[in-house]
Amino acid sequence: MINRLAYAAVRGCPAALLAAWILFAAGAAGAAGTEPDWPCVQRLVPQVSAGMVWAGPPLDEAPDWRSDAEVEELATELADRRVPLEEAQSRVEAFAEGLDDDKDRRLTMLFAGILDRVNAERNTVIRGIRRYAHRQQELASRIESTLAELDELPDNGTPEQEARRRELSERNVWDTRIYEERERSLTYICETPVMLEQRVFALGRTIQNFLE
Repeated sequence: MINRLAYAAVRGCPAALLAAWILFAAGAAGAAGTEPDWPCVQRLVPQVSAGMVWAGPPLDEAPDWRSDAEVEELATELADRRVPLEEAQSRVEAFAEGLDDDKDRRLTMLFAGILDRVNAERNTVIRGIRRYAHRQQELASRIESTLAELDELPDNGTPEQEARRRELSERNVWDTRIYEERERSLTYICETPVMLEQRVFALGRTIQNFLE
């Protein structure tokens, strides 16, 4: 499909289409060596493991973070990326300073909850990215099909053929525009799993500073 679209673009298809296809090919190249339905340049990390972001006590030895209502509520709030990281870190500090003898236990539970919540959100985002990529592939196939039909229509054909050419050309312009807009959005969306990974790492570092 890459060769056919590139060939069609060279033969005089609109520059916007060529640009759109370059973006599509770049996304495919970025996904090479990972999973076929992963369109991002960023490497796919399906789940953030504790070992990647945490150097404190083992999480599997801590009580279930959901068993502590205060920890559960705070973990859920801190994992929310709509809460600025600086604010989240300040709230960790305030929580830690109010703890007594069970500080390490509850802080470990807090991080376990944050990690679980972040991973749940990352999973949702990753599934959304894959659906997004599938829609882009379908649109790229539609663009290719349109180009193939346009290529088959003769120059200076019958009125019916000329009407069909205009219809296909208009559809192709809209499809290409939608494709390009989605590609620009995908660039931002692809950063979200990494941003979440960075968030949980930063919060883990903050929590570890208060462990005894």
